[in-house]
Amino acid sequence: MLNGAGQTFFAALAAVSAERLGADHAVARAARAAAGAPDPGRMAAAQAALGALDEAERTALLGAVHKAMREDMGAILGLWGGTGRPDA
Repeated sequence: MLNGAGQTFFAALAAVSAERLGADHAVARAARAAAGAPDPGRMAAAQAALGALDEAERTALLGAVHKAMREDMGAILGLWGGTGRPDA
């Protein structure tokens, strides 16, 4: 249902939102739930929590999530599987 990239996104969103907004913030809680047991309802809840942020805060948060994802080489390589090659 949710591929590795999606799980990586929700895990990064959970970590970054907990750091920036607090672990008990609605975005952090919803992202943690979506990362831990991905299903459509949990993903929709995380999207709704993100949508409730004002645009500037959401843009800054997603920018930080993107930075965290692109700097996490372990997660990037993990998406490639055991071959170490994205095309294998």
